[in-house]
Amino acid sequence: MKDFWKKQIEKNWKLILLAPMDWYWDSAYRQSMKRISPHIFCISEFYSADGLVHSKFLADAVLPHEPMEWPLIIQIFWKDPEMFAKAAKIISKSKYNIAWIDINMWCPAKKVVRSWHWSSLLINEETAFNIVKTMNEATDLPISVKTRLSFDWNQDLIRFAKWLEEAWASLLTIHWRTAKQAYTWNADFTNIYKLKDHVNIPVICNWDIENYTDWAKKIENLDWIMLWRASFWNPWCFLWEKQISDEEFIKKTWINPDNFIEWVYHPSLNEMLEAMEFHATKLVETKWERKWSLEIRKHLVQYLKSFPWVKKFRKQLVTTESLENSINVINEIKKEFKDDLNKRPTLNEIEKKEEII
Repeated sequence: MKDFWKKQIEKNWKLILLAPMDWYWDSAYRQSMKRISPHIFCISEFYSADGLVHSKFLADAVLPHEPMEWPLIIQIFWKDPEMFAKAAKIISKSKYNIAWIDINMWCPAKKVVRSWHWSSLLINEETAFNIVKTMNEATDLPISVKTRLSFDWNQDLIRFAKWLEEAWASLLTIHWRTAKQAYTWNADFTNIYKLKDHVNIPVICNWDIENYTDWAKKIENLDWIMLWRASFWNPWCFLWEKQISDEEFIKKTWINPDNFIEWVYHPSLNEMLEAMEFHATKLVETKWERKWSLEIRKHLVQYLKSFPWVKKFRKQLVTTESLENSINVINEIKKEFKDDLNKRPTLNEIEKKEEII
Protein backbone atom coordinates (compact mmCIF):
# COMPACT_ATOMS: atom_id res chain seq x y z
CA MET A 1 0.00 0.00 0.00
CA LYS A 2 2.89 2.40 0.63
CA ASP A 3 3.62 2.39 -3.11
CA PHE A 4 0.07 3.53 -3.96
CA TRP A 5 1.23 6.81 -5.49
CA LYS A 6 4.04 5.20 -7.44
CA LYS A 7 1.52 2.90 -9.11
CA GLN A 8 -0.76 5.84 -9.90
CA ILE A 9 2.10 7.74 -11.51
CA GLU A 10 2.92 4.74 -13.69
CA LYS A 11 -0.74 4.38 -14.70
CA ASN A 12 -1.68 8.04 -15.23
CA TRP A 13 -0.02 11.05 -16.79
CA LYS A 14 -1.34 13.59 -14.30
CA LEU A 15 -3.94 13.18 -11.58
CA ILE A 16 -6.59 15.52 -10.28
CA LEU A 17 -8.02 15.59 -6.77
CA LEU A 18 -11.13 17.03 -5.18
CA ALA A 19 -9.87 19.09 -2.25
CA PRO A 20 -11.35 18.54 1.24
CA MET A 21 -14.17 20.85 2.35
CA ASP A 22 -15.85 20.46 5.72
CA TRP A 23 -19.68 20.33 5.76
CA TYR A 24 -19.82 19.92 1.97
CA TRP A 25 -17.72 17.03 0.67
CA ASP A 26 -19.84 14.20 2.07
CA SER A 27 -20.49 10.89 0.31
CA ALA A 28 -23.35 12.28 -1.78
CA TYR A 29 -21.22 15.18 -3.02
CA ARG A 30 -18.27 12.92 -3.84
CA GLN A 31 -20.52 10.55 -5.78
CA SER A 32 -21.99 13.51 -7.65
CA MET A 33 -18.50 14.59 -8.72
CA LYS A 34 -17.40 11.09 -9.74
CA ARG A 35 -20.60 10.42 -11.69
CA ILE A 36 -19.35 13.00 -14.21
CA SER A 37 -15.60 12.72 -13.57
CA PRO A 38 -14.78 9.15 -12.49
CA HIS A 39 -11.06 9.79 -13.04
CA ILE A 40 -10.68 12.09 -10.03
CA PHE A 41 -9.50 11.23 -6.52
CA CYS A 42 -11.68 12.45 -3.66
CA ILE A 43 -10.55 13.64 -0.23
CA SER A 44 -13.11 13.52 2.56
CA GLU A 45 -14.30 16.24 4.86
CA PHE A 46 -11.68 16.56 7.60
CA TYR A 47 -12.17 14.78 10.92
CA SER A 48 -10.32 15.03 14.21
CA ALA A 49 -8.12 12.08 15.08
CA ASP A 50 -9.44 12.35 18.61
CA GLY A 51 -13.03 12.07 17.38
CA LEU A 52 -12.34 8.94 15.33
CA VAL A 53 -10.53 7.30 18.25
CA HIS A 54 -13.16 8.02 20.88
CA SER A 55 -16.32 7.65 18.78
CA LYS A 56 -17.00 4.36 17.02
CA PHE A 57 -20.23 5.97 15.83
CA LEU A 58 -18.26 8.69 14.01
CA ALA A 59 -15.86 6.19 12.44
CA ASP A 60 -18.70 3.96 11.25
CA ALA A 61 -20.58 6.99 9.92
CA VAL A 62 -17.83 8.69 7.89
CA LEU A 63 -15.34 5.98 6.85
CA PRO A 64 -17.63 3.58 4.94
CA HIS A 65 -18.25 4.70 1.36
CA GLU A 66 -19.70 3.61 -1.95
CA PRO A 67 -17.55 1.74 -4.52
CA MET A 68 -17.73 4.65 -6.96
CA GLU A 69 -15.93 6.88 -4.41
CA TRP A 70 -12.81 4.73 -4.39
CA PRO A 71 -9.97 5.46 -4.05
CA LEU A 72 -11.08 7.57 -1.07
CA ILE A 73 -8.63 9.63 0.98
CA ILE A 74 -9.45 10.49 4.59
CA GLN A 75 -8.10 13.78 5.94
CA ILE A 76 -7.58 14.13 9.69
CA PHE A 77 -6.22 16.74 12.08
CA TRP A 78 -5.02 16.91 15.70
CA LYS A 79 -1.81 17.83 17.54
CA ASP A 80 -0.71 14.67 19.35
CA PRO A 81 1.34 12.10 17.36
CA GLU A 82 0.04 9.19 19.42
CA MET A 83 -3.59 10.16 18.78
CA PHE A 84 -2.81 10.38 15.06
CA ALA A 85 -1.34 6.88 15.21
CA LYS A 86 -4.42 5.47 16.96
CA ALA A 87 -6.67 7.10 14.36
CA ALA A 88 -4.52 5.70 11.55
CA LYS A 89 -5.01 2.18 12.88
CA ILE A 90 -8.79 2.65 12.86
CA ILE A 91 -8.84 4.13 9.36
CA SER A 92 -6.67 1.24 8.14
CA LYS A 93 -9.21 -1.44 9.04
CA SER A 94 -9.98 -3.50 5.96
CA LYS A 95 -13.75 -3.06 6.36
CA TYR A 96 -13.37 0.65 5.52
CA ASN A 97 -11.21 0.12 2.39
CA ILE A 98 -9.54 3.55 2.57
CA ALA A 99 -6.80 4.26 0.00
CA TRP A 100 -4.62 6.57 2.09
CA ILE A 101 -4.60 9.20 4.86
CA ASP A 102 -3.97 12.93 4.49
CA ILE A 103 -2.91 15.19 7.37
CA ASN A 104 -4.37 18.69 7.65
CA MET A 105 -1.51 21.11 8.33
CA TRP A 106 -2.94 23.94 6.25
CA CYS A 107 -6.18 25.35 7.74
CA PRO A 108 -5.64 28.87 9.14
CA ALA A 109 -8.72 29.17 11.44
CA LYS A 110 -7.41 31.16 14.41
CA LYS A 111 -9.46 29.44 17.09
CA VAL A 112 -8.07 26.01 16.21
CA VAL A 113 -4.56 27.23 15.37
CA ARG A 114 -4.30 28.74 18.87
CA SER A 115 -4.73 25.24 20.27
CA TRP A 116 -1.78 24.02 18.14
CA HIS A 117 -3.70 22.16 15.45
CA TRP A 118 -3.68 22.62 11.67
CA SER A 119 -1.29 25.22 10.23
CA SER A 120 0.33 25.87 13.64
CA LEU A 121 2.36 22.72 12.92
CA LEU A 122 4.36 24.82 10.44
CA ILE A 123 6.00 26.46 13.47
CA ASN A 124 6.21 23.23 15.41
CA GLU A 125 8.32 21.21 12.98
CA GLU A 126 9.36 18.50 15.44
CA THR A 127 5.75 17.64 16.24
CA ALA A 128 4.89 17.64 12.53
CA PHE A 129 7.79 15.25 11.87
CA ASN A 130 6.75 12.95 14.71
CA ILE A 131 3.12 12.90 13.54
CA VAL A 132 4.09 11.64 10.09
CA LYS A 133 6.70 9.22 11.44
CA THR A 134 4.38 7.76 14.10
CA MET A 135 1.53 7.34 11.62
CA ASN A 136 3.77 5.55 9.15
CA GLU A 137 4.78 3.13 11.89
CA ALA A 138 1.11 2.51 12.76
CA THR A 139 -0.31 1.79 9.29
CA ASP A 140 0.50 0.35 5.89
CA LEU A 141 -1.53 3.09 4.20
CA PRO A 142 0.43 5.92 2.55
CA ILE A 143 0.52 9.19 4.49
CA SER A 144 0.34 12.58 2.78
CA VAL A 145 0.33 16.15 4.09
CA LYS A 146 -1.52 19.26 3.00
CA THR A 147 0.16 22.44 4.18
CA ARG A 148 1.02 26.05 3.24
CA LEU A 149 4.05 28.02 2.08
CA SER A 150 4.77 28.88 5.71
CA PHE A 151 3.00 30.24 8.77
CA ASP A 152 4.09 33.88 8.49
CA TRP A 153 7.07 33.87 6.06
CA ASN A 154 9.47 33.15 8.93
CA GLN A 155 9.60 29.42 8.18
CA ASP A 156 11.56 27.56 5.50
CA LEU A 157 9.17 25.56 3.27
CA ILE A 158 11.92 23.49 1.67
CA ARG A 159 13.38 22.48 5.02
CA PHE A 160 9.92 21.68 6.40
CA ALA A 161 9.02 19.59 3.34
CA LYS A 162 12.30 17.65 3.46
CA TRP A 163 11.63 16.86 7.12
CA LEU A 164 8.23 15.46 6.18
CA GLU A 165 9.79 13.45 3.37
CA GLU A 166 12.34 12.00 5.81
CA ALA A 167 9.41 10.97 8.03
CA TRP A 168 8.08 9.04 5.00
CA ALA A 169 5.35 11.38 3.82
CA SER A 170 4.30 9.99 0.42
CA LEU A 171 2.99 13.22 -1.09
CA LEU A 172 2.70 16.95 -0.34
CA THR A 173 -0.06 19.36 -1.26
CA ILE A 174 0.86 23.03 -0.96
CA HIS A 175 -1.61 25.89 -0.64
CA TRP A 176 0.29 28.83 -2.09
CA ARG A 177 -0.49 31.31 0.73
CA THR A 178 0.89 31.52 4.26
CA ALA A 179 -1.38 30.81 7.21
CA LYS A 180 -1.36 34.51 8.12
CA GLN A 181 -2.53 35.43 4.62
CA ALA A 182 -5.42 32.98 5.03
CA TYR A 183 -7.41 33.35 1.78
CA THR A 184 -6.19 36.76 0.55
CA TRP A 185 -3.54 37.75 -2.04
CA ASN A 186 -3.21 36.69 -5.67
CA ALA A 187 -1.93 33.31 -6.79
CA ASP A 188 1.82 32.81 -7.19
CA PHE A 189 3.09 29.23 -7.49
CA THR A 190 6.79 30.19 -7.77
CA ASN A 191 7.76 28.83 -4.35
CA ILE A 192 5.93 25.56 -5.00
CA TYR A 193 7.81 25.10 -8.28
CA LYS A 194 11.07 25.66 -6.36
CA LEU A 195 10.06 23.17 -3.71
CA LYS A 196 9.48 20.42 -6.27
CA ASP A 197 13.15 20.63 -7.29
CA HIS A 198 14.22 19.77 -3.73
CA VAL A 199 12.05 16.75 -2.87
CA ASN A 200 11.62 13.31 -4.40
CA ILE A 201 7.92 12.83 -3.68
CA PRO A 202 4.90 14.10 -5.63
CA VAL A 203 3.93 17.75 -5.07
CA ILE A 204 0.43 19.09 -5.72
CA CYS A 205 -0.61 22.73 -5.99
CA ASN A 206 -3.95 23.89 -4.63
CA TRP A 207 -6.21 26.95 -4.92
CA ASP A 208 -7.11 29.58 -7.51
CA ILE A 209 -7.29 27.11 -10.38
CA GLU A 210 -10.42 27.39 -12.50
CA ASN A 211 -10.48 23.98 -14.16
CA TYR A 212 -8.33 21.18 -15.56
CA THR A 213 -7.35 23.27 -18.59
CA ASP A 214 -6.28 26.21 -16.42
CA TRP A 215 -4.17 23.81 -14.40
CA ALA A 216 -2.48 22.43 -17.54
CA LYS A 217 -1.14 25.95 -18.15
CA LYS A 218 0.23 26.23 -14.60
CA ILE A 219 1.49 22.70 -13.92
CA GLU A 220 5.14 23.19 -14.99
CA ASN A 221 7.20 20.72 -12.91
CA LEU A 222 4.44 19.79 -10.45
CA ASP A 223 2.78 16.40 -10.37
CA TRP A 224 -0.96 16.94 -9.90
CA ILE A 225 -3.70 19.44 -9.24
CA MET A 226 -6.20 19.80 -6.41
CA LEU A 227 -9.41 21.74 -7.17
CA TRP A 228 -11.57 23.34 -4.49
CA ARG A 229 -13.75 26.39 -5.20
CA ALA A 230 -13.95 25.72 -8.93
CA SER A 231 -15.62 22.39 -8.21
CA PHE A 232 -18.55 23.88 -6.25
CA TRP A 233 -21.59 22.26 -7.91
CA ASN A 234 -19.53 21.90 -11.08
CA PRO A 235 -18.42 18.28 -11.59
CA TRP A 236 -17.61 19.18 -15.20
CA CYS A 237 -14.61 21.35 -14.21
CA PHE A 238 -12.44 18.22 -13.95
CA LEU A 239 -12.82 17.33 -17.63
CA TRP A 240 -9.99 17.80 -20.08
CA GLU A 241 -9.18 16.85 -23.66
CA LYS A 242 -7.85 13.46 -22.55
CA GLN A 243 -11.26 12.44 -21.18
CA ILE A 244 -13.28 14.00 -23.98
CA SER A 245 -11.33 12.07 -26.62
CA ASP A 246 -11.44 8.76 -24.71
CA GLU A 247 -14.29 6.58 -26.02
CA GLU A 248 -14.12 4.22 -23.04
CA PHE A 249 -14.36 7.18 -20.65
CA ILE A 250 -17.38 8.56 -22.51
CA LYS A 251 -19.17 5.21 -22.19
CA LYS A 252 -19.00 5.21 -18.38
CA THR A 253 -19.98 8.80 -17.70
CA TRP A 254 -22.76 11.30 -18.50
CA ILE A 255 -21.13 13.84 -20.80
CA ASN A 256 -21.52 15.05 -24.35
CA PRO A 257 -18.18 15.69 -26.12
CA ASP A 258 -19.86 18.41 -28.20
CA ASN A 259 -20.19 20.49 -25.05
CA PHE A 260 -16.41 20.70 -24.62
CA ILE A 261 -15.68 24.04 -26.25
CA GLU A 262 -12.38 25.93 -26.20
CA TRP A 263 -11.02 23.64 -23.48
CA VAL A 264 -13.97 24.12 -21.12
CA TYR A 265 -17.00 21.88 -20.64
CA HIS A 266 -20.35 23.68 -20.87
CA PRO A 267 -23.15 21.42 -19.54
CA SER A 268 -26.63 21.66 -21.00
CA LEU A 269 -29.59 22.63 -18.83
CA ASN A 270 -30.71 19.01 -18.86
CA GLU A 271 -27.28 17.85 -17.65
CA MET A 272 -27.50 20.32 -14.76
CA LEU A 273 -30.97 19.13 -13.79
CA GLU A 274 -29.92 15.47 -13.96
CA ALA A 275 -26.92 16.25 -11.74
CA MET A 276 -29.23 17.95 -9.23
CA GLU A 277 -31.57 14.95 -9.10
CA PHE A 278 -28.68 12.52 -8.67
CA HIS A 279 -27.18 14.60 -5.84
CA ALA A 280 -30.53 14.90 -4.04
CA THR A 281 -31.19 11.17 -4.36
CA LYS A 282 -27.77 10.24 -2.98
CA LEU A 283 -28.24 12.55 -0.01
CA VAL A 284 -31.47 10.79 0.88
CA GLU A 285 -29.74 7.42 0.64
CA THR A 286 -26.92 8.44 2.97
CA LYS A 287 -28.63 10.72 5.52
CA TRP A 288 -31.89 10.82 7.42
CA GLU A 289 -34.68 12.91 5.90
CA ARG A 290 -34.62 16.04 8.10
CA LYS A 291 -30.86 16.40 7.89
CA TRP A 292 -31.07 15.80 4.14
CA SER A 293 -33.70 18.50 3.63
CA LEU A 294 -31.52 21.10 5.35
CA GLU A 295 -28.32 20.13 3.51
CA ILE A 296 -29.74 19.86 0.01
CA ARG A 297 -30.96 23.45 0.14
CA LYS A 298 -27.41 24.79 -0.06
CA HIS A 299 -26.66 22.60 -3.07
CA LEU A 300 -29.53 22.52 -5.56
CA VAL A 301 -29.86 26.19 -6.47
CA GLN A 302 -26.09 26.47 -6.97
CA TYR A 303 -26.12 24.03 -9.86
CA LEU A 304 -28.30 26.56 -11.70
CA LYS A 305 -26.34 29.72 -10.95
CA SER A 306 -25.72 30.29 -14.69
CA PHE A 307 -29.37 29.60 -15.59
CA PRO A 308 -31.02 33.00 -16.36
CA TRP A 309 -34.36 31.99 -14.83
CA VAL A 310 -32.94 30.69 -11.56
CA LYS A 311 -34.64 33.44 -9.52
CA LYS A 312 -38.02 32.02 -10.41
CA PHE A 313 -37.21 28.72 -8.71
CA ARG A 314 -34.79 29.81 -5.98
CA LYS A 315 -37.36 30.03 -3.17
CA GLN A 316 -38.69 26.55 -3.93
CA LEU A 317 -35.20 25.07 -4.04
CA VAL A 318 -33.90 26.68 -0.84
CA THR A 319 -37.01 25.72 1.16
CA THR A 320 -37.42 22.14 -0.07
CA GLU A 321 -38.52 19.67 2.60
CA SER A 322 -38.33 16.32 0.80
CA LEU A 323 -36.84 14.47 -2.14
CA GLU A 324 -40.27 14.36 -3.76
CA ASN A 325 -40.57 18.12 -3.47
CA SER A 326 -37.11 18.67 -4.98
CA ILE A 327 -37.79 16.37 -7.93
CA ASN A 328 -41.12 18.10 -8.52
CA VAL A 329 -39.30 21.42 -8.88
CA ILE A 330 -36.73 19.85 -11.22
CA ASN A 331 -39.52 18.36 -13.34
CA GLU A 332 -41.30 21.72 -13.37
CA ILE A 333 -38.18 23.32 -14.84
CA LYS A 334 -37.89 20.52 -17.42
CA LYS A 335 -41.51 21.00 -18.44
CA GLU A 336 -41.40 24.78 -18.66
CA PHE A 337 -38.09 24.82 -20.54
CA LYS A 338 -38.52 21.66 -22.60
CA ASP A 339 -37.31 23.46 -25.73
CA ASP A 340 -34.14 24.64 -23.95
CA LEU A 341 -32.97 21.43 -22.30
CA ASN A 342 -30.09 20.91 -24.72
CA LYS A 343 -28.99 24.53 -24.56
CA ARG A 344 -25.99 25.55 -22.45
CA PRO A 345 -26.62 28.25 -19.83
CA THR A 346 -22.92 29.08 -19.42
CA LEU A 347 -22.85 30.10 -23.10
CA ASN A 348 -25.96 32.28 -22.67
CA GLU A 349 -27.93 30.12 -25.09
CA ILE A 350 -31.14 30.41 -23.06
CA GLU A 351 -32.84 33.72 -23.61
CA LYS A 352 -34.22 35.66 -20.68
CA LYS A 353 -37.25 37.42 -22.09
CA GLU A 354 -38.32 39.33 -19.02
CA GLU A 355 -37.07 40.12 -15.52
CA ILE A 356 -38.27 37.79 -12.80
CA ILE A 357 -38.86 39.48 -9.45
